[in-house]
Amino acid sequence: MTTRLLKAAVVMALAASVTTMTLTGCAPTTPEKPGAISSPSADPVVRLPLADEVFNPAEWSAQARKDSAPLVLDDFVVIATDSGVTALDTKGKEKWQTAVAMLPDASRPAGSRTLIAVTPEVVALIDKGTLPKGTDPLASEKNGMQVTLLNVKDGEEIATQAIPGDTVKWATGLGFQITSNGEAEYVAFTPTGERIVPQDGNLPIATVGEHIIWGTPYTANMGVEAYAVAGVPLANATLAASDGREIVVLSSYDGKTTTTLWWNLATGTPLTLDASCPATLAPKTLTASSDGAFVAGDNAIADVKAGTVTCTGGGADQKPVLWWAVTDDGTAYGQTADANDTLVIGKGGEVTTHTIPAEAVMTRLAGFTSDGRAILFNRDTGIVNANPLK
Repeated sequence: MTTRLLKAAVVMALAASVTTMTLTGCAPTTPEKPGAISSPSADPVVRLPLADEVFNPAEWSAQARKDSAPLVLDDFVVIATDSGVTALDTKGKEKWQTAVAMLPDASRPAGSRTLIAVTPEVVALIDKGTLPKGTDPLASEKNGMQVTLLNVKDGEEIATQAIPGDTVKWATGLGFQITSNGEAEYVAFTPTGERIVPQDGNLPIATVGEHIIWGTPYTANMGVEAYAVAGVPLANATLAASDGREIVVLSSYDGKTTTTLWWNLATGTPLTLDASCPATLAPKTLTASSDGAFVAGDNAIADVKAGTVTCTGGGADQKPVLWWAVTDDGTAYGQTADANDTLVIGKGGEVTTHTIPAEAVMTRLAGFTSDGRAILFNRDTGIVNANPLK
């Protein structure tokens, strides 16, 4: 089975005008040298291009690693840097900074580093490269991944785990598939760093928040070995997506029909798709609001408390919509799936559209803080902005 990486939620943003109006986005200001933004208090603020009718000007900016989306966790904005992890409050003040050395890797001079939210209280920094030898002078170098778990509140290290292997594939959350000498095995870690290994024939194929996703071997079509998610009422189910907390989307294909199931791990109950949603709806990524009350993915918005999923766009004579971020009141932000030129904002069935200017196509929306600031970033430069919503 293939489990897919849970990503920090991001969205193509951001618009210049309502479709009936034409506005000019702010011209981007860039630092003289890469990495010139040394802290959130840097003056002047380096502003990303955006739509001034949707967002107020950036209040602060910071520098993260390129291609590393910031994590928005309630009152914290957590970013990965070349030297470790930094957490900022919603006003851009640095709360803590934890140094984590990158793993050496001749094939990746810039390193390979990813930051994920394990739970709202724990983040994981995942580095790929050559693992340290430790204290054994005769130890041979080993490739693999290193997982560093940090407390969101203070940056204190919870645990560090090394995962050696010729090939290490990262699944959802803290689940990994390790291949060494042609043999594959599965390992996962809890938010406290406890190593979870196969038990009673079940394989720890992924984690979702505090939950371990166990798999059982089965033979798929063409005789390919695969692993089905155990403990759910869907035969041969594979994990399609997760919001990183409680909600998962499962998918099953019997050679003729694809069946999907939106499942609440906390309650052990399904979410009900309304008539606007296709029966086979299985987004590749899900993203939750900061309080976890709403979850968005593809053109769907799930109301966790109500246990319902509604869809927007994609009907007759409609462009499909991809929701990528959602606020605590259920307002979703996304774009049309056919191009990078239309921003869509929707709530309760009401939708407005805006034009994304050409200079803003690399500006992304990572999420919203608890006080309503939109956290934007540029994946090419790593610049992060905090913009209040209008």
